[in-house]
Amino acid sequence: MAMAKITKKDMKQDEFIEGVFDFGEWLEVHWKRVAIGTAVAVAVVVLFVAWNAMRERSSQEANRLLASGIDAFSPAAGADGQTPAPRYTEALALFEQAATSGGSQSIGDVARLFRARTLIALSRSSEAVPVLEGLVTGRDKGLDAEARVMLAEASEAAGNPERAAKLLEELASPAKGAPYPQDAALLLLGGLRERQGKTEDAKRVYADLLARYPQSPFAADAKKRIAD
Repeated sequence: MAMAKITKKDMKQDEFIEGVFDFGEWLEVHWKRVAIGTAVAVAVVVLFVAWNAMRERSSQEANRLLASGIDAFSPAAGADGQTPAPRYTEALALFEQAATSGGSQSIGDVARLFRARTLIALSRSSEAVPVLEGLVTGRDKGLDAEARVMLAEASEAAGNPERAAKLLEELASPAKGAPYPQDAALLLLGGLRERQGKTEDAKRVYADLLARYPQSPFAADAKKRIAD
């Protein structure tokens, strides 16, 4: 899968966030280390972001910059069918400008999330951490959940896997009620424990996934990982 191409010309405002944050696409494209598999189907996490302020000039400019940044981050295939390489440095600058233009509005937070995503892609995870920490505020539950997953990835890459594990455990907890697929969070947590060499802990996580979500699209993968 590839991230959906988003342009101002063919994407309405109310479709923008849904296309950007298709969780299944994000998980496969941007956290490949989890190795979930190409056949996995994941529930789409739709971020409920208010776009009324988009009519304002500053927000319109932020939206334009954000769309341009996404074009640079995930270029569309050309007429020859070939997809150009991502232009991460260009995307980072555009997301930074969009965040500044958007200010404290929702679109500014979305731009900051993409800025963090780009920093991780540039192997600058330690810089992404404080950006994501600023988004884990609970102001918007959908954005908060996405930021926590990304913060877990950045924390692990920055050398703090236990913090990553804690974030994923919180997302997987039924008590939290986060707008995020808890079975997916468990699979991410199991993968993290495997990378830490904590095989038994990983198997316990996978067993928890199977017990709680026997019909999960991740069930087959969890069973395989327990058996390995």
